Amino acid sequence: MRKLLVHKIVYPVLIFIVFVLLAMVIYLNHRNATNDFYHLRLSGESPHWELDGYQVDLISGILNSGNGKLRFKTRENDYTTNYLVFEMNAVINKKDITLQSKAVSGPEDFKNEIDTGAIEGPPPITEDGKSITFKDIDKIYAVIHWEGQDDGIAHKEIIDLYELDNKN
Repeated sequence: MRKLLVHKIVYPVLIFIVFVLLAMVIYLNHRNATNDFYHLRLSGESPHWELDGYQVDLISGILNSGNGKLRFKTRENDYTTNYLVFEMNAVINKKDITLQSKAVSGPEDFKNEIDTGAIEGPPPITEDGKSITFKDIDKIYAVIHWEGQDDGIAHKEIIDLYELDNKN
């Protein structure tokens, strides 16, 4: 008789409790999950350089940065460097962080634009241990270092691309 009572009452109650707990766990996980998606397509220029279509995507704990086109501005559309260093930087919570960089050693001919390259990985972390959001990014800018083959002088220019509007 006791065995029958266990099968008819206790097991169904235990199964019900397990399902209720499982439903609560799923609900709480779904409620706390964020599916934030941020996308910036950045373009800008400095006295000698144009950067077009640089993309910064921040998707649920993954940062994609790159796929822009860099072009040297000349009348003849032809320029050669001895070396080139391209960096994409961000100021995040008042700290400078390099998001992506590309270096070309040896002569680089700029008859056309060059690809900035791209990188994917975890985003920087805030002081409280969470992944950043675009609200944490104060500024995004590119830095280009190069030496012209004709003049042999090392140059540096900055292209400002994004700045957080703090007026709100």
